[in-house]
Amino acid sequence: MVGDEYSPGAVERLFRRIPDGAILRAVFFVLLALAVGVIGQDYRTMALADADRARTERTEPLPLAPPKPGDQIRPFLPRTIPVAPDRGEPRLPGYDAPAATAAMSQPMQFRMAADRAATAVGRIDVGTAEAFGAFLDGEGRGVKSLILHSPGGSVEDAMAMARLARERKLEMLVPADGYCASACPLFFAGGRYRAAGDHAWIGLHQVYAVDVPGVPRMRDLDRSISDIQATVARCQQLLQEMGVKPDIWIKAMQTPPNDLYVLTPDELSISNYVTKPVQGPPMPPTSTSPERPSAA
Repeated sequence: MVGDEYSPGAVERLFRRIPDGAILRAVFFVLLALAVGVIGQDYRTMALADADRARTERTEPLPLAPPKPGDQIRPFLPRTIPVAPDRGEPRLPGYDAPAATAAMSQPMQFRMAADRAATAVGRIDVGTAEAFGAFLDGEGRGVKSLILHSPGGSVEDAMAMARLARERKLEMLVPADGYCASACPLFFAGGRYRAAGDHAWIGLHQVYAVDVPGVPRMRDLDRSISDIQATVARCQQLLQEMGVKPDIWIKAMQTPPNDLYVLTPDELSISNYVTKPVQGPPMPPTSTSPERPSAA
């Protein structure tokens, strides 16, 4: 009724009991907590970026525990090789430089060795497939076996090199204590016969997009994902064509690009990635009659 004394509601009475400035202090502390959280997240992101940069730019060998069944995930090293108590220096016929530093941080080089063998050492860059073809048509004409030591690189070039290796009927070897990672196993799959020495690391991980100088960066995320999926499918198709069981590529799809899934000797054998054991010389000839490679 008019003239009745005003009676505040329950909510209003609650607010009236809050001391002056308490709400402002609460808002301040909430904003402070949010700011600390954002700064902490930024610091974590920067720390992870620094750690990843240290991994990708490292050129000195990195000590890592040897992989074993059930414990096969290791950091991916794009410019050097892992070292461990059970690993020595890989034997790379025809290649005289250290196998760990300049070898891994430079574009792939091809060197002739004795007994119609050659060694391929270094990164698989865009254009390496063309260089490989030129080598086989030039200095490497008539080569029968190829020894691989590579951190990988361009998937497209690795697949083209695999098909060229199969066309030329090359045998492939990852030597004892050798390193064949990322796109390198795709190249390795092209061998007519394939072998891996003791403590060789043959490792897989996810296909990922990289920025290439002179090539516009992909702006459409859906298109980028679609392109990667198509590349993954072509990787599996290549393995199948080369006689490797394509389901081994599931291990690659499950492993982030920063890591490497190192295949065990049993996995290499079961998947048919390795088709023959290493006996005597790096890759003994399978026949005594010379076979001339076909023209490119």
